[in-house]
Amino acid sequence: MEQKQVRSQFSHETMEELRKRVLDLEEQNRVLDAFIENSTDAIQISDRNLVTLRINRAYEVLTGIRREELVGVPVEQLVKNHLISESCGAIVAKTKKPHTIVQTFYRTGRSAHVSCTPVFDSCGEIEFYICNDRDLDEISSLQQELDKIRGLNDQYLQELESIKARIGGQSKLIVADKEMLKVLALAARIAKVDSTALLLGETGVGKDEISRFIHQNSGRSNRRFVPINCAAITESLFESELFGHEGHAFTGAGSKVKPGLLEAADHGTLFLDEVGELSLNMQAKLLHVLQNRSFIRVGGNEPVQVDIRVIAATNCDLEEMVQQKRFREDLYYRLNVMPIHIPPLRKRKNDIIPLAQHFLDYYNQKYDFHRKLSPATCFALLNYRWEGNVRQLKNSIEQATIITDTDLIQPESLPMNVAGPEPVQDAPAEAGLNEMLERMELRYLQTFYERYGSIRKAAERLKLPPTTFLRHWEQLRQKYGTSSAEGKE
Repeated sequence: MEQKQVRSQFSHETMEELRKRVLDLEEQNRVLDAFIENSTDAIQISDRNLVTLRINRAYEVLTGIRREELVGVPVEQLVKNHLISESCGAIVAKTKKPHTIVQTFYRTGRSAHVSCTPVFDSCGEIEFYICNDRDLDEISSLQQELDKIRGLNDQYLQELESIKARIGGQSKLIVADKEMLKVLALAARIAKVDSTALLLGETGVGKDEISRFIHQNSGRSNRRFVPINCAAITESLFESELFGHEGHAFTGAGSKVKPGLLEAADHGTLFLDEVGELSLNMQAKLLHVLQNRSFIRVGGNEPVQVDIRVIAATNCDLEEMVQQKRFREDLYYRLNVMPIHIPPLRKRKNDIIPLAQHFLDYYNQKYDFHRKLSPATCFALLNYRWEGNVRQLKNSIEQATIITDTDLIQPESLPMNVAGPEPVQDAPAEAGLNEMLERMELRYLQTFYERYGSIRKAAERLKLPPTTFLRHWEQLRQKYGTSSAEGKE
């Protein structure tokens, strides 16, 4: 009886373990199917006899051959039936080495760059063939687009050199991206007139530098540029700081007249940074100055006239603030004569590496270092979103410059949130089919995660539960050494 109970218990535990294993394998197979089917490359997998085992949707679209026509059919039969021009797998079968050809698909009239890789068994014999097909029309289109971009880049560089020549070497601006070049071109035109300019953009995009650029290229460049951080001036000190005061105007004031910032900016440029932070009371006083170009010192009676060029800047949505009655409509229209929208750093990627190199040169000189950026570090910098914009980039370069142990800065010296996931390495030549497919799965997990920015969105695109997405990524990264996705739900 006891032996029967033991056998029954053993049998039950074994069956339960097998059931879990089968469910896990089914889940893994479903995930792998999702990645193969969502690949933008056409994929074909054949057995040792070059009989097709499976293809994906992209292969059907590229070749015009339905999978029911192909699965179970020798690849050589496709050549005989004039569906494809030649078999890359047949060449690999003879050489036992990866090979690449240009293949034509007669049903669609399209051509592809086909790379075939053999997968060997434990005896060193070919067990599978994996072919990746990339549409040549797409490659040609990308090449044309690249040539176009290069041509435009040369044009923008010429514009940049023209703008730099007008600056006369006084500006600290580092610009290579076409979007920022457009901003500078607009700023250069606005600089020639005295219209009020409003700089709009996120914190850290360089509004202060653009305001100085406008001043340096204006007819007031030989006069003072006076910046005022509106968020740093308390309401109680606003009038005395901006307007100045007469002698003995209030307790603690001296006997002499103290000119304010407005008088300091006379015949020059007044830069009102963070103008959206002004209280309604302070806004009313500023509006009076902009309307009349005059003010009265604290404790005084006589108006003081000033000739100033006003540039304002904010990271706030002033239109929304106007609707919410938190910003005066009349002041908004006084400031918004010539708006300049400064794009965030993530939308001007061509500026990232030049700016990073500029900051690196600065810190190399400051700390007497000889640091350089590795290609992997440049890749990490280009693929980060830079929510803190140029200011965050500068801080990241300073940190990496200081903490790195060698002169070549690697991604691990960057702040953890900037370094990002390590690239997935290609499978070694001796890898089996399972490893190659797992690495392919990992590559697509990482690609979709980077594309959509979060586990939830990437999993949703692949029709997977977020927990399944994360579990598979964690398991595969442990095997193949990439960084975790944890923390970006």
